[in-house]
Amino acid sequence: MSIYDVFGGGNKPYNKAEWAAQKQAERREAYELIDNTCTEMAKDGNSFRQYLEVQGRFDRYSVNNAILVSAQMPNATLLKEKAKWKESRVYVDKEAKGVIILEPGKEYTRDDGSKVVSYNTKAIYDISQTSVANRQEAKESRSIRELVSALIDASPVPFEPVDSLETAAFYDDKQQIIFIKTGLSEEQLFVSMSKEVASAVYDFKYNEKRDRSDFKAFCVAYMVSSRYGVDTKGFNFDKLPDELSSLETQAFKSELGSMRDVMGEIQNEMYKSLEKNRSAKAKNQER
Repeated sequence: MSIYDVFGGGNKPYNKAEWAAQKQAERREAYELIDNTCTEMAKDGNSFRQYLEVQGRFDRYSVNNAILVSAQMPNATLLKEKAKWKESRVYVDKEAKGVIILEPGKEYTRDDGSKVVSYNTKAIYDISQTSVANRQEAKESRSIRELVSALIDASPVPFEPVDSLETAAFYDDKQQIIFIKTGLSEEQLFVSMSKEVASAVYDFKYNEKRDRSDFKAFCVAYMVSSRYGVDTKGFNFDKLPDELSSLETQAFKSELGSMRDVMGEIQNEMYKSLEKNRSAKAKNQER
C-alpha cells in the first residue's frame, strides 16, 4: 500500500497533452474576450467608462488584463491568486469563479528569428470572494487640497492662475505653462488640472499636441479622478470620437496603452508626493 493513496482520486494519470490543450483553449478564449470587449467599448460609452475605471484602479495591470477584469468583474477592488491570499491566511470561497487574466511565460524564438514572450492564463480572485470579504480596511481619504498639491508635483510644467480664461484650464504648449482659471470649486480645479497635466505629459512623452491628444487626456483625467474618488459626473462618454472608435482592435489597444502609460506616470508621481507629505505630517505629530 502506497502512502500516496491518502490523496484519493490519484488514479488518473497526468496528461501533459491534455493540460497543454486546455491552456491553449483558455488563452484563445481570453484573447477572444479581449477582442470582443474592445469592439463593445468602441461602440458603447458605458463599457468604455467601465474599462477606464478598472484601469485607473489597477494602474499596474496591462491593457489586456484591465480589459479582462472589466469584462469579468468590473467592481473588483483587490485581486490575488489563491496562493497569495493563502499566504495572508485568507481563503477563497469554494464556489468562487476566478477572473482569468494573462501572465508572461517563457520567451521563445519564431521561425523568422524574432523573439516573443508567450502568455499563460491565470485565475485571480477579488477580496469580495474571500473569508475577509466583510473586513476590508477603509482607504485613507485624501483631501482635494492634498490631491491638488500632489498633482502640481506630478506636472512636468508649472501652473499659473489667471482671472480671465475661456476654459477651466489650458496647457499652452508654446510657453509650456498650464493656465488655471481662478474661482473654480476644488473638484473642478482637480479635474481640469488632471486633463491639462495629461496633455502636457502627452506633449513631452509622445510629442502629441492638443488636437491629437485631447480626448485621451480627457480619459486620463477620468481615470485619475475616479481613482481618488473625485466627482466624475461631468465626464461624458456617450460617443467616442471617430478617430478612436474606427480603429482596428490592435490600434485601439495601442491608444489605450498610451492612456495607461500617461495615467500611470501621473499617478506614480502623485503617490510619491502624497507619501512624502504623509511622512512629513507624521514627523510633525511626533514632535
